[in-house]
Amino acid sequence: MEVAHTLDGYWVLYGSGTYEPDGNIQAIMNRAKEQFIKANPLIDASKVVVVNGQFKQAINNSEFSKSLASMIIDGAN
Repeated sequence: MEVAHTLDGYWVLYGSGTYEPDGNIQAIMNRAKEQFIKANPLIDASKVVVVNGQFKQAINNSEFSKSLASMIIDGAN
């Protein structure tokens, strides 16, 4: 998994779960989130999210005002 930090303060853990042999990517991603929060106790846990797949940050000024949710939705399209 990789980590990104958004302009509105969210930490995004992302990666592809297609290579997981047991296919239980949700449990793996939740465990990664828990470990990330435990390793970084000063981070607001409500601002840590996981994404199965690629996460692309906004790169031009017109996209900087987008919320985390809209960036994830746009990235999934």
